[in-house]
Amino acid sequence: MSAPLIILALDVATIVCAVLLAGRVLASQPRAPSAQLVAAIALATACGVLLGHQDYGPWMPSAFRIDVGVWAGALNIARNLTSGLLMLLCFTLFTDRRRFPRWLLALFAVQLVLEEPGRALIPAAWRYARLTTQTAPALLQALFAGLALYWTVADWRADLIERRRRTRLLTLVVAGLLTLVSGLLTRVVIDPDSRANYLAHLALTAADLVIFTFILFQLTEVDVSRDLAFEPAAPARPRPAAEADAGAPLARLTALLGTEQVWQEEGLSLKTLADRTGLPEYRLRKLIHEQLGYRNFNALLHDHRVREACRQLRDPDLRRTPILTIALSVGYASVNTFNRGFREIMGVTPSAWRAAAHGANAEAAPEPE
Repeated sequence: MSAPLIILALDVATIVCAVLLAGRVLASQPRAPSAQLVAAIALATACGVLLGHQDYGPWMPSAFRIDVGVWAGALNIARNLTSGLLMLLCFTLFTDRRRFPRWLLALFAVQLVLEEPGRALIPAAWRYARLTTQTAPALLQALFAGLALYWTVADWRADLIERRRRTRLLTLVVAGLLTLVSGLLTRVVIDPDSRANYLAHLALTAADLVIFTFILFQLTEVDVSRDLAFEPAAPARPRPAAEADAGAPLARLTALLGTEQVWQEEGLSLKTLADRTGLPEYRLRKLIHEQLGYRNFNALLHDHRVREACRQLRDPDLRRTPILTIALSVGYASVNTFNRGFREIMGVTPSAWRAAAHGANAEAAPEPE
């Protein structure tokens, strides 16, 4: 088989695998945001491969060139969605925060505007055309990929879901290779109008194919919702424990969290709690997740600390106690960390919650869910 036919087979296989992956995850969990984002990333990759047959036409046999016509703009936007979508996916999968930062959504919108209609409206002869339509969007893509990497590794040790911990490793490869490297390599480092850029495009397409094939192979062995951690966030309030199944370890853990209130200790780690419980870390992670309903160790700490903080903030005798003092007493190292954790659970700041609790209508201060 000649080299052009091999390259064509590579592109076709990548597009087919991308479409199959999108269909597979959507068929399994059509309403899960994580599944929708994975499907969108796969289809965006397929759009990039298709558009490459027009952009890299000068280095392809004429029979393999494709003129996408009026669809060029839409395909260009689609292929440049990957970094932003991956950022949203990592935020959804690997953090327990409820609100995605609005300023990042604004930057994502700016990147897409620079792609299209910026690419179509800005004259190529303008001295800043490449900076505006290539370098600036590529740097924004690098920022999004960097944030995806950060959210992937930030709470790795605190993650209580074993399959989600394994998913982080695959995400590192995808974020690092196919998003961070590809954006900078093909849009900034290598001249976009060179044969070297075309060769880089082929190498990245091959990497896409390997990863899509690997994921599809894995999804034939296990349920997609379990493999990619497409599960809803655990409730803020622990579920009733099945004491008969967990036995003594659960009783010891319950005593540590309830009677001894170990969560008040600043800097309490999963390893420290595992030592006190007398369990290996992996068994403690499973126990907390399956019996208490938490997906993340930090979520467990925040939940207990915020509950105690609410009790103190509601107490008339502590009405003049500084919020910093309360934050330190429940285990937080700083008032800023306390404010973020409190607002994430309660939806308001500690000072606003205290004011509502002591106001004329005490019901204005909601209880932790």
